Amino acid sequence: MPDYQVYNAGISTGTQYLTKEAAYFLGGIYAADEKVSSGGKLYWASPVRYNPTYSTPAETAAHFDCVRQIAAQVGGYTVMRENIRNTPLDSGKNRLPGFSTFFASTGLANLADGIPALKDALLRSSGEVQKAFIIGVMDGRGTPDASAARQTIRYLSLDCPSAAIGDFLSEIIVRYGLSVNYNTARDRAAGGAPRRPQLRIRDVRRYMENTGYISPAKVRKLAEVYQAVSGRAVVTDASAFLPGLKYLRG
Repeated sequence: MPDYQVYNAGISTGTQYLTKEAAYFLGGIYAADEKVSSGGKLYWASPVRYNPTYSTPAETAAHFDCVRQIAAQVGGYTVMRENIRNTPLDSGKNRLPGFSTFFASTGLANLADGIPALKDALLRSSGEVQKAFIIGVMDGRGTPDASAARQTIRYLSLDCPSAAIGDFLSEIIVRYGLSVNYNTARDRAAGGAPRRPQLRIRDVRRYMENTGYISPAKVRKLAEVYQAVSGRAVVTDASAFLPGLKYLRG
């Protein structure tokens, strides 16, 4: 076994270690902060959601299959959106196409309480474990801000569920060596609910060359932009690291 850190997530991952697979899903869980009670138990969700036309049904199904393979190694339960809605696992946030992987809580009821221990375990872990965590953060809800029509690649963005989680995620990503622009929550000029804090990974090309996405739709979208900008987009399979992982070079 690799030199993994002993770590109790307060979430059932089927292992006492912070493995790559556990780190991937913890990234997704902390990026979303979604929980639901069912049958007297609390479950944490690592969701993947797409705008209705962003990912084709075939791409979403391929993404689901890859994530389900990872989940099988850490005791997660991966379910398509259609099979979550109107069940006890439905948090009310499963309106968009996609799927979620659920993990039973073994004591963690508030993610903010788990941040210190997870941060310590991540910073003591190898770069590979940190990388898997960051992939999990961005793979489900992170969105490429890039346009083939405008030939622009700006950043990879994530709306964070809280300032505490945003601070934590941005620190881990910066410590890993990626450039981050982190905008804290601020009041809207026109009033209404304040905006969520937003994390933006600025060095998109470096991220895609060395960290990557499992999401086929996000890889395809970025490849289209690379092709428009430079006339070249080379996709490399990195499934040896995590099932379905792809890198991209321009």
